[in-house]
Amino acid sequence: MATTETLKTLYAPIAPHLIQVRETVDSIWRDALKLVREPSVDIPGAGGKFLRPALCLLSAGTAGADNLDHFVRLAAAYEGLHLASLAHDDVIDHAMMRRGHDSLNALWTNHAAVLGGDYLVARAVEMIAEYDCCIVVSKAVSSVRRMAECELFFFGRPPGEAVPEECLQLAEGKTASIFAAACAAPATILNSQHESALWQFGNSLGVAFQLVDDLLDLTGTTDDLGKPSCGDIAEGKSTVPILYMRKAFSAAEKARLEGLRGNTLSEQDRQWVHDAVIQTGAVSKTQAVAKSYADQAMDALASIPNNPYHDSLKGLMDFVLDRNT
Repeated sequence: MATTETLKTLYAPIAPHLIQVRETVDSIWRDALKLVREPSVDIPGAGGKFLRPALCLLSAGTAGADNLDHFVRLAAAYEGLHLASLAHDDVIDHAMMRRGHDSLNALWTNHAAVLGGDYLVARAVEMIAEYDCCIVVSKAVSSVRRMAECELFFFGRPPGEAVPEECLQLAEGKTASIFAAACAAPATILNSQHESALWQFGNSLGVAFQLVDDLLDLTGTTDDLGKPSCGDIAEGKSTVPILYMRKAFSAAEKARLEGLRGNTLSEQDRQWVHDAVIQTGAVSKTQAVAKSYADQAMDALASIPNNPYHDSLKGLMDFVLDRNT
């Protein structure tokens, strides 16, 4: 099973650079919080696995960069875009917890949290622009646009109307687009022949990551997730495992599932969902789809010569499939 220690091993080739990234991101995060909170208040760092900046740095090494220090701020920018998306998501989802702490909208208000997310987007794009590469800036902005498009596409749609293919498109636009941009950007800057392969790797990895994330929302615990489980059920969202589960339900079970939307789930409700997603085969079916995207990611890497960075990228693919948080 994938653990924090697994990540520590996979991040070893970029460990000193990732420390710099974390310091940069924490600084931006604290700048955002200080706009609303008193500077004297103890403000925690951003936290998280830093998967997107790690992918950026590892891709830089895979593409042949001889100085990863040059890509620290680029890597930090992609984490900034991710944090911005989380701030906006928490407002949309009415989420009060994120990574075991109060979300921005819980600390502030929805209005301030949206502005905080906008601030993080601006800071991230500013850092990407430092690399004087219009293509990289354009792809980063495009990923933000695709996230908004995907959320708007599903806005107000009843859960029963969606199909798995649309949920996969959501995963690609909402999650994989930033993964792909983070992986391809260093190769673009380096004018590397591996740009397309790294983009495809990031895109496929991102879809697999989101599928596993959707499963964990239904099967994980609050302690593991850092937020209440079954949030997608409560919000009435459509995800691949929910659709697979729903398809296998009787009319009475569909009615019970629908009745959970917009409500606070009890532990009994969460246990029912946890059991149902397994018993209906939704877990195994979703895992199979995630594995198919993982295979695509590995195929993309096959055209790139091996080195320690390349090996860590392959290891991260396994981590994504096996993770439990």
